[in-house]
Amino acid sequence: MKKSLIALAVLAASGAAMAQSSVTIYGRVDASIGSIDTGAGSDSKLFSGGTAGLTTPRLGFMGKEDLGGGLAATFKLEQRIDLDTGAQQPTKDFTNTDTPGFKAETSVGLAGGFGAVRLGRMTTSFDDVRALSNKFNVFDSNGFTTTGFAFENFGSKLLKYTSRNNGMVRYDSPSFGGVYASASYAFDQRSDVADDQTVTSLHLGYKAGGLNVAFGYQDEKTKFDNTALAASYDFGAFALSGGFQSAKADTGNNKETGYNIGVEVPFGDVKVSLGYASAENKLNGAKVSDASGFGLGAKYALSKRTSLYGGYSTAEVEGAVNKEQKLFAIGVRHDF
Repeated sequence: MKKSLIALAVLAASGAAMAQSSVTIYGRVDASIGSIDTGAGSDSKLFSGGTAGLTTPRLGFMGKEDLGGGLAATFKLEQRIDLDTGAQQPTKDFTNTDTPGFKAETSVGLAGGFGAVRLGRMTTSFDDVRALSNKFNVFDSNGFTTTGFAFENFGSKLLKYTSRNNGMVRYDSPSFGGVYASASYAFDQRSDVADDQTVTSLHLGYKAGGLNVAFGYQDEKTKFDNTALAASYDFGAFALSGGFQSAKADTGNNKETGYNIGVEVPFGDVKVSLGYASAENKLNGAKVSDASGFGLGAKYALSKRTSLYGGYSTAEVEGAVNKEQKLFAIGVRHDF
């Protein structure tokens, strides 16, 4: 009888512990049909989300366990997927070589009243500021986003910062009267590479009502550093977001600057957005190249999880090598 009572007590305790933990399987499937023209003729095709859609298809697992006393353990495993084949998109190591694994995030950490600490692979604190500058844009981060082409396809690509790193520790603070902050540090993971690959990143922001403004800094050692200021405001009838970014190489006198602005207007279940971005590269104070881009998009919510969308963008680079791109596509996205 005594052993039976002990067994029941163990089962009850186990059931309580299980009730306090949770694991969520989630994902996103996004595809579009359209055409892309890079100056060498138009190419019509089926696109996998991230190239000409809302966002990249993905599959993820995340969980949280209540440890008591306001403390919780967290984890997240998220992989980007190629829609054509279902294959995992590879990550890049510090030598820019494709490696298998979860591309988006693999992290474990603790969260509580102090904020949250995570260890693993994830986005840098600076990347949150860039995301804020594009907040009110139907197309969050892909070929349609004006900053995607204007900031990343010209000059020395200083504005194309590293958005995710392996071997990272990241801290996110709770909000103190609307003030929030984050800091991340990625350790040098490759002793066989001559350059120091550490990345230090931080942001400081303020959020109240419809206003959100943040400053960010990221130092990629032996390469370059980036600073950014971004803001967004939701007026209800429409919303604005924008930002300014500046980058400087650690060696030489190479600098790049860029800015972007976007507006989103809701019409019932339809959201329409316009975006513009411009960037300039200078060497020893003289302009080497510049770039600009314009985007227009619309999204219709069929439900909370499924949307139809369409978009058009045009961008060009002028400098030693001229580039241009025109992109049009219509598609569908489903979240689960």
